[in-house]
Amino acid sequence: MKQATFCILSLLGGAILGSAVALALTPKTGKEMRGMVRDFLNDEINKWSSSCGKDGVASCGCEEK
Repeated sequence: MKQATFCILSLLGGAILGSAVALALTPKTGKEMRGMVRDFLNDEINKWSSSCGKDGVASCGCEEK
């Protein structure tokens, strides 16, 4: 259990450190980066929504045959 906790904390710490370094070294302003992230997330949400069926599950295409 102790090793699993250490592994999870190491993973989270690495993700936080990597995010901080990436944001510190980016040549874009904060406003530009927030806009890019917002646009990316909106695009992904739209892709997810359009690929799901009416009840939230991907269609198998059985009705189209």
